[in-house]
Amino acid sequence: MGWIARHFDYLIFAALALSGLSYLYILLTRNRRQDSKSIVQYNIPSEEPASFDPNEKPKKKEPKVNVLEVFDYNGIKIMHENGMYTVNHAGEIQVYGSWQELPSRYQAMVKEMDKSSIGQKKKGNYYMEVLNGTYYVIFPDGKKHKYPKFEDIPEKIRKALGY
Repeated sequence: MGWIARHFDYLIFAALALSGLSYLYILLTRNRRQDSKSIVQYNIPSEEPASFDPNEKPKKKEPKVNVLEVFDYNGIKIMHENGMYTVNHAGEIQVYGSWQELPSRYQAMVKEMDKSSIGQKKKGNYYMEVLNGTYYVIFPDGKKHKYPKFEDIPEKIRKALGY
């Protein structure tokens, strides 16, 4: 009988103990996060009530309506949800609490996208809307053409759109 056969019980115990200690080490160290700077900036002022009055009547609750708009302006993505604006510009995400806090540069982009979506378009320009993965190009004469893929849009029109 060899050495391994005589000490098989001890080897199994050692392997189980080693795996248990490894699992315990991973379990205890996995939740520690390195101190890294967040790329998300919150530009929302803290709104803490100055004083609490227990006799104050509760305000009438308005029905909650979720509003979600997403604007993509040459790669700058602006999302509007329930009065808050989230801007993703080159991977840097900034959150603004209201329209007034949104910088004028982004306000102008949102206004232009709103105008193009409701039909107030400048003469002589092409406009493109993407809905559910389908590309709709609006020609200067007002006609709307549907393209299933971006590559299907003629190159001349893509250049006129700025792509």
